[in-house]
Amino acid sequence: MKFFKICILISLLVTPYLIYATPSLTILSYSYFSDEDADSRAGEQYYNFFQPILSTYFDTVLTRTNHARLIKRLSTNEAVCSFNLIKTKARNKQLVFSQIPTYMHQQRKLFGFKNTLKDLPAKVSISKLLNNKYTFAIVSSTSYQQLDAIFSDYRTQVAKITGANSFAQLSQLLIHKRVDMIIDYENTMKMNLTDTQFSQLESRDISEYPEFINGYFACSKTSEGKKAIALIDNYMKTPAAYDFLKQTHHNSTSPEVAERMMAIYKTTFNIAQHK
Repeated sequence: MKFFKICILISLLVTPYLIYATPSLTILSYSYFSDEDADSRAGEQYYNFFQPILSTYFDTVLTRTNHARLIKRLSTNEAVCSFNLIKTKARNKQLVFSQIPTYMHQQRKLFGFKNTLKDLPAKVSISKLLNNKYTFAIVSSTSYQQLDAIFSDYRTQVAKITGANSFAQLSQLLIHKRVDMIIDYENTMKMNLTDTQFSQLESRDISEYPEFINGYFACSKTSEGKKAIALIDNYMKTPAAYDFLKQTHHNSTSPEVAERMMAIYKTTFNIAQHK
C-alpha cells in the first residue's frame, strides 16, 4: 500500500512536466559542398531565419547530414524538417511541403570539358545527348525532375553516385574524365573544384528545364512536421520573409536574375512587403 502511494505521488509530480514538455524538432541541413564551412554557413543562415518562429512551439536543433540520409530521415516518423527541398511526385507522397518556396534555385546546367562541348549549341537536349552515346554521372538521392525518366531509359550510360559527399564526387568524376558530362549547379561546381579545374570546363543550358525551380520547407508526415509547416506557411507571408528572400537571392545570383525571382514571389505567392 505504501509503495502504491509512492507511485501515485511520483505520477502527480511528473505529470505536469509531461503535459507541458516542449516538443523537439530537428532541422536537417545537407552537406552539399566539399567546403564544410560553406555548408555550415548556409545551414545556419536558414536556421537562424526559421528558428524564431519555430521556437514558439518547439525546442529546435540544427543537424548536418548528407543528402541521402536527409531524404531518408524525412521519410520516417521522426520529427524532422529541412529547407530548400525540391518537390517531386514521390516526395510529395512521403513528406509535407510549405506553400511558399524558401528558395528559388537557378536550374542546373550541363557541364563538360571545353573540347567535349565545343560543337554543341547554347541550349542542349539531354535526351539527344544520351541518344548520341554520351555518358553521364548523377547523384542517386536527388531528383533531376524532367530528366529522371530520361535517365532511367539510359541506365548503361548513367553512373549513379551514392554516399557521403556525393555532390563533390560528381564533379570529381567529370574532372578525372570518368564520364563525358554531368548536370549540376554552377555555384556547387565552383565550390567543389579549384579555379584551374573549373576553367577547363564549359556549361550549356538544358532544354528540358524551365528557368527556375522552387525549393520548399519540408517535414516528415508527423504531427510535429505538420505543425512546423503551418508555422512556416504563416511566416513566409510576412515582410520579414520577403526581406530575407530578397537578400538571400541577391547574394547567390546576379541582380537581374534575383529581381526576376522576386517578381515571381510577389505575383505568384503574394508575399507581403514593407509599406
